[in-house]
Amino acid sequence: MSDTPDLAGKAARRLPPFPDWKDHALFVDFDGTLVPIVERPQDVRLSDSTWHLLRRVIRASDGAVAVLSGRALESLSGHLQGLPLALSGSHGLERLLPDGRPVMAEDGAPAGALERAFARLKPLARSEGLLLEHKPGAVALHYRNRPDRAEICQAAVARVAEAQELRVLHGNMVSEAALAGVDKGQALRRFLAEAPFANRIPIMVGDDTTDEDGFRAAQELGGFGVRIGQADTVARFRVPRMEDALSWLSASLEAEPERR
Repeated sequence: MSDTPDLAGKAARRLPPFPDWKDHALFVDFDGTLVPIVERPQDVRLSDSTWHLLRRVIRASDGAVAVLSGRALESLSGHLQGLPLALSGSHGLERLLPDGRPVMAEDGAPAGALERAFARLKPLARSEGLLLEHKPGAVALHYRNRPDRAEICQAAVARVAEAQELRVLHGNMVSEAALAGVDKGQALRRFLAEAPFANRIPIMVGDDTTDEDGFRAAQELGGFGVRIGQADTVARFRVPRMEDALSWLSASLEAEPERR
């Protein structure tokens, strides 16, 4: 792999280098990275071409591929059936190893914090016609259908999160009150302590603010992050669109050793 420049927190405008999948591991976001963002999260569908691309990376890396998502693990796994990869749901709270073993992270939130957060946000969701989702590790308020209410939703979730000693996360038209102490960076680190990820160089690809912890962890461990889009990021590399990230992954499988 070629050297990455010191960019002091600003993502490069060139494509990331092609990794040798024999000694690298791929960690990738789901919504906005493997599938387009849609108004209703349940309506997404992984394309056949992306399914086969993931299958090729899994084979090239001897199974060192993990999808890290804010979705609940049950929802995430339903969209990735037939792929022998690791999964992390609820921003790192839930993990599923490639062999199918489930792992739950510990958190220090007060008992009932998520239930209280859900109850306090329910009136706002009902009055504005928004989707309020209760996941194992977070309460998520989706406002893609009401972008004009973004600031109100963000402020409401922030207030509730603070009151319940939860972490606030603002993503692509969604704000969450999430359990503290679990994030995509922690999930990445935990996977790297286990087979088939151990002793591999991590690459994190994502499009959202919640992926920043993953970028940071990958880079602290000798790998790199790839941010999709133009938002500020700690990732060392950037691509404009989801399709560009998928094209880069595909090209990496065809790259000659001297191009890496």
